[in-house]
Amino acid sequence: MKKLTITTTIILILSSIVSAQTKREHWIWKENAVKDKPQKQFTLSFQRRGNKVTGTYSVDEFINGEWQGEDGNQTPFVGTLKNGVIYVEFDPLATVPGYQKNVSYTRPRDGRTPTKATIKIERNTLSWTILEGEKIEGLRDKLTLKRER
Repeated sequence: MKKLTITTTIILILSSIVSAQTKREHWIWKENAVKDKPQKQFTLSFQRRGNKVTGTYSVDEFINGEWQGEDGNQTPFVGTLKNGVIYVEFDPLATVPGYQKNVSYTRPRDGRTPTKATIKIERNTLSWTILEGEKIEGLRDKLTLKRER
């Protein structure tokens, strides 16, 4: 009975460590709202397992607080954590319509190079910076996001 309790405790501890490492993060950046004018919103979601990162971003448009999309969009990315910075790569032309689960990144196969960016998190803000490659249409190269609650 004692061995079973110890084994169960160890399994619970290990599973909580693994689930903590794979916690999904959600971050948002929004343009300032101006009445009757389009407002862009950039949403970033990712999870980390060890030093490997996978996630998606989406770019949506709102007017007077109303979403202007039909079925949503998401662009997958992959990354690696090094010295507190996440280095990501993605293909801004590989946007997937809708909000499907388990969307995964595939490198461009038509000779284009992937876009590279960094993610830095400090407390409740996240800095997203495009380093090289094709830009995300309608957005600046550097954005400061807030944690989604």
